[in-house]
Amino acid sequence: MDTKAGIQELSVAHESTQLERIGQGRCGTVWATRCPKCDGHGHLAMKREDGSTGRSISHEYKMHQKLLRASSQSHPSSFAIPESFGFLNSQDSSTWSGILPRLPENYTACNAIVSEKIIPVQASTRRLLIRKFRPDVDEESAMNSSSNEHCLIRPYLGRRRYRTPETGTESRKRLRTFSLRNFPLHLDQMEQLGIDPSDYALVMADALAFMHWVAEVDGNDVEFVLARPRSKSNICKRPQVQSEDACLNNINILGPHAIWILDFDLCRDLTLDESGIEQACSAFWGNDPWYPRPGRLATADQKLWNIFEDRFLESSAKALATRSDQIKELPKLLMEKIRQAAATTSNDEIGDS
Repeated sequence: MDTKAGIQELSVAHESTQLERIGQGRCGTVWATRCPKCDGHGHLAMKREDGSTGRSISHEYKMHQKLLRASSQSHPSSFAIPESFGFLNSQDSSTWSGILPRLPENYTACNAIVSEKIIPVQASTRRLLIRKFRPDVDEESAMNSSSNEHCLIRPYLGRRRYRTPETGTESRKRLRTFSLRNFPLHLDQMEQLGIDPSDYALVMADALAFMHWVAEVDGNDVEFVLARPRSKSNICKRPQVQSEDACLNNINILGPHAIWILDFDLCRDLTLDESGIEQACSAFWGNDPWYPRPGRLATADQKLWNIFEDRFLESSAKALATRSDQIKELPKLLMEKIRQAAATTSNDEIGDS
């Protein structure tokens, strides 16, 4: 689908169907047609620039395009990046005239980007999360909530929900209002489910190496989510971008799923030198705790870091095989910087469920 056709489809497909807000971040809100049964077909999503000032949807579009261009050259297979179908200018009245009637009253035209909608995990996975982690809520009410249908799982390999202080007592934060949208899944929860986090560590290592050395992007504030893989009958432009195989060990638990990367509005170009390494290290520690952390006391956590680091160096070596010896040393330098920073970074592992 080309850019013009993608935007046109968003404005005219299902003309009588209202768009539903399926996400919200600091850069803006995300809208798509509600479809509880997304098996075998795809949808588009629109991200509006109606969030915090200082966030630029045009910059996100630029970074998204850069990552996709790099992806088309290197053909990564362990993770997926949503296809991008165009930039919608606030002054494009002809297109917005077909979109605004499908939004709530008083919404106005603004800059927006149109991309592939990431299909949420299946209903059985949502039910599992409710039963396992929030048995205090009404299961059927939670399952029937339209806001919970768009369930993307955020895999936090660098944090556990609870920590045990020296007193031996367990410290917990008060439970938030329950929502399955952008559900945070921490290491201890993966263990409860019987999930092997090493699969995800390998994929994230591949993704980080790709962003740094192939796309030359710092990866600042990107998100990783577990969601359904692309349907084999709807693979957009690049059929090699399939990542379900990377999660095979956990499919029996969470159902068919892949690791997707999204949200690029805070990404910046990365120079392949020592200055770029400092930037990449800051992005690593400034982001949500997707990646394993070095220097943790728990044996399982440190083992996961070792898996991540070894794979990152392996993938980096492949990506930089034709570069100068000086550039080939950068991945090792980055890992050293990250380990050094771990000594001065907060070790608070408590998260929200």
